[in-house]
Amino acid sequence: MTPKLAIRFALIAVTLAPGCSSSSSDDGGQPPDLRPGPDLASGADTRDATSTTCAPEPSFILTDGTCNAVPYPGKRVPFTARTGTPPTFTGGTLIDGLYTAIKAEGWGTTTGSGRQMGILLMNGGQTMLWFGQTLNADGSGDAEPTTVSNGLAWLRVNLELSRAADNRLQLHKTCKAGTADAPPELLYTATDSDPPLLILANPSAPDPTSAVTTYEREGCPTAP
Repeated sequence: MTPKLAIRFALIAVTLAPGCSSSSSDDGGQPPDLRPGPDLASGADTRDATSTTCAPEPSFILTDGTCNAVPYPGKRVPFTARTGTPPTFTGGTLIDGLYTAIKAEGWGTTTGSGRQMGILLMNGGQTMLWFGQTLNADGSGDAEPTTVSNGLAWLRVNLELSRAADNRLQLHKTCKAGTADAPPELLYTATDSDPPLLILANPSAPDPTSAVTTYEREGCPTAP
């Protein structure tokens, strides 16, 4: 695998580690039936952005093999190569809610993948639904339904979370669909800013800070 594809297949904000399917990627991607529903329409969003607690939404979890039914976020973010000191990961308290990727950055590299990714945290930060796709570096492109030959990939993964260390989450997969997979662990920073941020990287990557994704909390989701 070339260095460029290794970075693309390193995960979202993060890099994604190889899973039980054919391949892996940064964050995820999409085909007609398994990928999203329609992208989230900006004018039809009724989520409560002020609440810091959310009622459980079990209707988002599917049992038909597609894992979850959270619409892809409308926001596409390009990859940005950074210089200087890379971020450190400080852990923190996970806040339930719907998060959208707002930054895809890398330190020590000049190439990477854009993101169209989202995360839904539920059950007091114990359940995580991850969905979306990796993009070209400029934020363009779509993952193909059955191939990652274009370097893009999509995922829908349901996970149970536990703490592996003060700044590291252990991911226990309960469902996986797509051409990308989640890594076994994530480095993370969860801020208590307004809005809260979730910053993720893959600790199993050769350089975890070569693919760092920042997610911003949008509030509580509405049931599908």
